[in-house]
Amino acid sequence: MIALLLSGLLAVCNARAGQPDWSVRVTPFDQVFPALELSQARRDGAAPAGRREFAFGDGSGLVAVRVRSRHAGERVSLTVEAPGLDAPARVEGVMRHAGRDYELRPPLAWNPAQLRGTEEPSRVQLRFTLRRDDAAADTRTLTVSLRPLSEALYFVRDGADAVDLSWIFAAYVDEHDAVVDEVLDSARQSGIVDKLDGYAVASADGIYRQVWAVWQALAGRGIRYSAADPGIARGPRVFSQRVRLLEQTWSDRSATCIDGTVLLASALQRIGLRPFLVLVPGHAFVGFHLDADGNRAAYLETTVLGAALPPLAALPAFASDFTPDAAARLDVARFSAALTLGRRRFNQAAARFDARHRPDYALIDIDAARAFGIVPIEGQGLGTRD
Repeated sequence: MIALLLSGLLAVCNARAGQPDWSVRVTPFDQVFPALELSQARRDGAAPAGRREFAFGDGSGLVAVRVRSRHAGERVSLTVEAPGLDAPARVEGVMRHAGRDYELRPPLAWNPAQLRGTEEPSRVQLRFTLRRDDAAADTRTLTVSLRPLSEALYFVRDGADAVDLSWIFAAYVDEHDAVVDEVLDSARQSGIVDKLDGYAVASADGIYRQVWAVWQALAGRGIRYSAADPGIARGPRVFSQRVRLLEQTWSDRSATCIDGTVLLASALQRIGLRPFLVLVPGHAFVGFHLDADGNRAAYLETTVLGAALPPLAALPAFASDFTPDAAARLDVARFSAALTLGRRRFNQAAARFDARHRPDYALIDIDAARAFGIVPIEGQGLGTRD
């Protein structure tokens, strides 16, 4: 899945000009998005089917070098250096056929600590050093735009060609982040549920109560919806937006729609409630399955966090045996309103979740994303804290 998406992305972006026998390509359009690299599980070093003989390295291919072999059996090695890398990236191989094009895909190990402290793109130089056999090395540099870790690239278009990368949002969901531990500790202390054990509870009301407990943990933290626009690039070629890491949202007690969505999804994924992200034009909210088979779903509109609402006159069925104080009753009202508004928004958009309406509409199932090799960005050394 990932190899196919990346191959498609490479196909719509032009290679950089270079001397006839080797050239550098940085996709997309001389911009480097570390989140794309960090969001993918380690590869086994194999190139896509049909190209294994003519490609070396287990990098994603977003930064790559094309080399034309001068003779059969020519040895080649490449080193890439750049600010923000943990160490220079290296790849080597033997080009067995003369006069053929080979691709070198260096694995880029980005330094999480450096990336975490950067919120704006910067102009940096990538330094490529190519060595053939025992000849002197040839070095070239390319200036690129290094994007911050919080920038999620979710769609690329080049003329009539396009690649949907909306799965990147699943990489900002981190069910094992230390923040999730805090959320679930607070949820357990709320008194709303005895256990957070996912579908071990057979009834839909039991599922709602677990989600309500998680919602209450966010409300108790004082997290409020922020109307700040997270959009960064809205085309025509590149579509990206800012998604804050969970720690930032938890610490700031402020969440845009996508920030609140990935935080809630992280907690629901941890307790096994199979969340999914719902993307509509200019907005995101979270869905979750009400049964293990995925036959029924509910939706939460995160913009209701911290909203001014009147308390409910009567508690919903899932809360009917609960005796909340005035503050908790208000949060029940918010949670109930979030469910109602989430369902309404989904129903309004339901007919558009297909390829014809990308990049504006997408459903991103977190379990499916993990199965396809999308891993939490924060899990790459960022989310673990004492």
